[in-house]
Amino acid sequence: MSLTEAETVFAGVHEAGVNELFKAFFTARPRFLTYATPGLVPPATPFTSVPAIAFPGIPGGIEYRIRFEIPTVDFAPDSSGGSSPLPVGTGQLNIRTKVTITVGCYRFFDDTGKDRQGTVIPISTSLEVWARGKPTVTYFSPGNGEVGFSLDEVEIVDITPDSLESVVECILRMVLQAVIRNVRLPFNTLTAGAFSLALVRGPEIEDDQVKIYGNA
Repeated sequence: MSLTEAETVFAGVHEAGVNELFKAFFTARPRFLTYATPGLVPPATPFTSVPAIAFPGIPGGIEYRIRFEIPTVDFAPDSSGGSSPLPVGTGQLNIRTKVTITVGCYRFFDDTGKDRQGTVIPISTSLEVWARGKPTVTYFSPGNGEVGFSLDEVEIVDITPDSLESVVECILRMVLQAVIRNVRLPFNTLTAGAFSLALVRGPEIEDDQVKIYGNA
C-alpha cells in the first residue's frame, strides 16, 4: 500500500471499473442521457426536461432533443488502437459516446407555397463524439471526497467547414461535460471502506487506472 515517503496509502480504480460504474449509473438514471423540450418529448423514455430556445417569430421557440449513448472511458495509456482522433497522453483520458440531435423544424410554408403555420417536423442527425480530458478531485475532509472528470476538448470527425465543426464541438463539449459531471467516484468507493484517506496528491492517471495518494 505504501508507495512513497510522503504518502502512506494508495487507492485506485481501473478503467474497466469506471466503465461498469458508467453503465450502472446511466442504466439506472437514463434521464441523464436524454434532454428534450416540451414539443419533442421522447415516447416511453425517461428524460430531463429543458426549455425551448426563445426566438422572435417562432411560436413556442426552437424545440430540440439531445440523446447520448452510455459513454465509455479510456485511461492512459491509449488503448483505442489508433482509432481515437484525440489520443491520450500522460495523465489524460478519453471519453467516447454517440449523440443524436433532433430539432423541431417549424414550417411556415410547404414546398408548394401553401401556408403550413404550426407544423413542426422533427429532423435528426447522429454523431460519434470523442472527448479528451483529465480527472478532478473535490476534497472535503479525511475519508470524504470525490473524483470526477473534466473535458478539455471534443472532436467530431468529418464536419465541414472547420468553423461549423468548431461550433458543434463547443456545444457538445459543454453539454457532455454537464452529463459527465453527474458521475463521481467517492473516496470510500476507491478504498472499499477499508480506511479514511487524507488526500496528499492526485487524482493521477497511469496504467489504465485513476489513482489517489494520501495518509490514513
